[in-house]
Amino acid sequence: MLVAVAGMEASDGAPPGGIRTGGTHATEAPAPRRTFTEGDSMSRLFLTSAFLMAMLFGAVGGATAQGTATDVDIAAVGESVLASDPDALATGLETPPDDAILPEGFTNPESGVPENAEIIEQFTGAIGDIEGTVATVNHGFNTDPEVVPGLISAGILTYIVTDEEITPEDLDDFEEGASEGLGSATPEAGAEATPSAMTPQGAVERIDIGGTEAVVISVGVEQGGISVVVQIVAVPVGNTMAIGTVLIADQSAVDQDAVLGFAEALTLSGVEHIGTVAEGAQ
Repeated sequence: MLVAVAGMEASDGAPPGGIRTGGTHATEAPAPRRTFTEGDSMSRLFLTSAFLMAMLFGAVGGATAQGTATDVDIAAVGESVLASDPDALATGLETPPDDAILPEGFTNPESGVPENAEIIEQFTGAIGDIEGTVATVNHGFNTDPEVVPGLISAGILTYIVTDEEITPEDLDDFEEGASEGLGSATPEAGAEATPSAMTPQGAVERIDIGGTEAVVISVGVEQGGISVVVQIVAVPVGNTMAIGTVLIADQSAVDQDAVLGFAEALTLSGVEHIGTVAEGAQ
């Protein structure tokens, strides 16, 4: 049923926050921008370019995927999801999880549009289609720099609701599609636009989260002292794929394992949210 994860191409400009695709499409609101000092303006422009280049030409790096313990019973949530109506579930998931559910360091934007929305948009297009998809919902979150470090950072939750249970074979296809996507997004493919100093890395791995297998997609790039790390954690929950994405860019080395920890926590908060919504969709 799962067909592919797209190569790290830029998205088509779909809005990142609370937007359901596969059905009606909401109008994009103007994105507020994080305020930087005057001296940071060129750094921001450079970092934005690096993010986009990481999506276009690079793939992910060397974080070590390890088992994660959790109080969230993913299997039980999956059973509840399968007992719910997919359309009603998708509609319920259009409302983002409360801040109380989100991990420390992540909050819903008060305006409804996350900071760094223009960057988040590029990453909501990185996940390919799944056969039988009822709807795909994306929520972008602000980050607290005291908790989530970096000159630029953001968190994204993606829900892909399908009409059938996501099986182990489907997850194999998802992982294979991700690997193929990263493999095709080579520096050579965009050699003319890729600075020679850029050193992209990429990997797709399996990780155990609370007894459930998940796929980790890691993307990293370094250029001119700028480090960009993206970690994507996808876990099947009944007929829904919960995907947490965390991206951090800084003018110093970024701890890939720390970014992975943030992505795991964000994904688990998404699973908890799915469980709450599923109870009301039965």
